[in-house]
Amino acid sequence: MPKTPKALDKNDPEYLEKRKRNNEAIKKSREKARAKAEETQKRVTELKTDNKRLEDKINVLGKEMQFLKDIFIAHAGANKEVSKASKAAEVADSIAKHGISPSHEQKSIIDDLLNSLQEPGPSNF
Repeated sequence: MPKTPKALDKNDPEYLEKRKRNNEAIKKSREKARAKAEETQKRVTELKTDNKRLEDKINVLGKEMQFLKDIFIAHAGANKEVSKASKAAEVADSIAKHGISPSHEQKSIIDDLLNSLQEPGPSNF
């Protein structure tokens, strides 16, 4: 049997208590939602700041990489050495840009170049 609705008396203490609890629950829910929105906005701001800092760092490191690459190529001297030095610099640049580990072939190119730079006298690739 369906319930028959009671006559609603807005002055009934039971009704007034239910309204009071409901209003408190709504207020609490809205405060919680507001706090969560503020926390989310704060996190977004932090992440944007961190992202900008990292982009700036990437830019600075890219310029440093280019500067070192230019010095490296200038130091290599002869055409044959420039070619190998340039190839090694490209490998290093690719590794840095993509954040990957070098392949065996790439490691070999870099190791050969580094070994030739450690030997006394002119480089002989």
